[in-house]
Amino acid sequence: MNFLSVSFTRRKPLDRGFQFLLFIFCFGPVLGQDLTVNSSIVSFTDQTYITLSQGLGNRVTPAGVKKLEPLLFEGQIAPLFSLQFRRRVPFGFALCPKIVFRMYNEYSYPVKTPSYMPFLLIYHRVKFPFLKRYNIFKPFLKVKPTFYNTYKYGHHSNGQNGPYFVPGTRDINYMNGNFATDYTEVATSFLSGDTIHDNLDLISGRLAFEHHLGLNREDSMYNTYYYEKLSLELRFLVFKKITVATGFSAMFGREGFQPHYASDTYISYRPLPRISDISVFAKVYFGPDYYNLRYENNMSFISFGLLLEPKALAIIKKK
Repeated sequence: MNFLSVSFTRRKPLDRGFQFLLFIFCFGPVLGQDLTVNSSIVSFTDQTYITLSQGLGNRVTPAGVKKLEPLLFEGQIAPLFSLQFRRRVPFGFALCPKIVFRMYNEYSYPVKTPSYMPFLLIYHRVKFPFLKRYNIFKPFLKVKPTFYNTYKYGHHSNGQNGPYFVPGTRDINYMNGNFATDYTEVATSFLSGDTIHDNLDLISGRLAFEHHLGLNREDSMYNTYYYEKLSLELRFLVFKKITVATGFSAMFGREGFQPHYASDTYISYRPLPRISDISVFAKVYFGPDYYNLRYENNMSFISFGLLLEPKALAIIKKK
C-alpha cells in the first residue's frame, strides 16, 4: 500500500486551505504515527504487489484438476489515500482505487478482465472498558493493544457488459461476461505492543464481517458468488526481520451456494529498509480464485514477487 496523508490542526484559515491543496495534489506530509495506524486497520491483502509468472500449484475447475493459467505476472495496485483530522474529529477516512490484473503468457500478452475494487473506509479508535480490569492479552503481550473500528463501502467489477453465462449453457463467460457487486464491511482491528517472546512479535490483527448488497449486483451471480464473508487476519514479525501476515476467511451465499473457505499468507523480507519500501515476498494461497469471473475455480499455489511496504508500516522493533 502507498500512503498519502495530511493532518489538520487549529491554525489560520490560509494554513488549513494550503494543507488541503497539498492533500489533493498528493504532496501531503506523511507522519509515521499515522501510517502505523492506517496499516493496522487495512487488510494486508490490500497492498501493492507484483508476482512473477503463475507460481507453483494447480486449480480445481468444474472440468477437473488443471494446471494454473500461464501468466507473465499478476499485479495489484492499491495506493491508500488517507485523511485524518487531529483534534476536532475523532475519526479518519481512507480511499483506495484498488485494481488487480493478470497479464497472460499468450499471444499478444493480453490482460483479461481486470478486477476493479475501489473502496472507501472510515475508521476510529475504540476502547473496551472490560479490558482495563481483565487483560486477556497478558499471556502473550507486554502491553495492552490499541483497537480501531472500521466501516468500508466497496465495489468489485470487471468492466465487461456481456452475458454472465455463455448463451445456452451454464458455463461462465470468461471472455466478456459481466461481473459486478457492491459490499459493506465492518471490522475491528488492533495494533499491539511487544510480545513476551524475543523472536516473535504480534504486530496487528483484524476481524471483519463483509456483506454484499443487491445494489448493482449481476443477477446471474445470485447463487454463484458469496454474500457474506467472515475474516480473521494476524500479522507477526519473526526474528525482527521477517513479516508474516496470514488470514482465514469463510464465505456464505444464498440457496444452492456451497460455503467456500480461503487461506492467504504473505511472507515478506525487506532487504534495504533504510532506503527502500520494497520487500521480496512469497504468497501462499488456498481457496476460490479471487479474479472476478474465475471465482468458481479453487486454487492452491505459492508465488513469488515484490511487495510495497511503506517504511512506517506497523512493524514493531525492540530497542
